[in-house]
Amino acid sequence: HHLPGIIEAPRYYADDLYNSSCLGNPDTLALTEVAPAFDAANCIRANDDILYLVSNSGNKAGATWLKDHTGLNVHLLEGVYSYMHIDSTVAFLREGLMLLNPTRIKDVNVLPEPFRSWDYIMCPEPTDIGYYGDYNNASIWINMNMLSISPTLVCLEENQHSLRKELEKHSIECAMLPTRHQRTLGGGFHCVTADTKRES
Repeated sequence: HHLPGIIEAPRYYADDLYNSSCLGNPDTLALTEVAPAFDAANCIRANDDILYLVSNSGNKAGATWLKDHTGLNVHLLEGVYSYMHIDSTVAFLREGLMLLNPTRIKDVNVLPEPFRSWDYIMCPEPTDIGYYGDYNNASIWINMNMLSISPTLVCLEENQHSLRKELEKHSIECAMLPTRHQRTLGGGFHCVTADTKRES
């Protein structure tokens, strides 16, 4: 199904896209570089700049393809978190302010240059809301996966009071809402909503 105005990434299904030596080896990524591969959730955008996490769900070839086909500036974030998506590592709150996971971003100099001048909040230790069954699909840091409604309002999991207090210090109001299966499903408010574009 091809929709007008929609850019569709190439599909590549051969086994050589996957690196089987990654099993049990957190320092080896699951994707090779033979073809572009990425999830949209490997990216966060601020105007014409995209911060792109190189991980098991996004390779460098994917970043190159994205840059070539969108004309946007794609900046790689590498070596900080290999598992999957960017939204439990870095969250843009508003222009010039971001939320960082202190267990992964220990020094802002690992960020690409355009983002080093931004102000940042180091996310406090999350309140673990648990998960259903024997296996979870997300770490406790899934609480960073919030939805920004405006530069001064976010939807935040209802138990994350330490983070709420930090955000309020930066004039960001929090709508505290229940999402009890974040760790079970592997997604928070941002994951369960369609992407939005807002005028600021």
